[in-house]
Amino acid sequence: DIPHLFDKFYRSKRTAHQAEEGTGLGLAIVKSIIEQHDGRIDVHSAVGEGSSFIVTLPLVVPEL
Repeated sequence: DIPHLFDKFYRSKRTAHQAEEGTGLGLAIVKSIIEQHDGRIDVHSAVGEGSSFIVTLPLVVPEL
């Protein structure tokens, strides 16, 4: 599912313990906002261990 997590309306396959909720827009919106700020988002996931989302934003030095 990882290659599609940030696609609009994408919802991963459900298991017995997951509820049928959500529109599949959340991560697409998050990615869009991050990219508008010249950043990036990555995901690392391991079955049975969970997932980590890493957000990287550029450091902007204020003009003096």
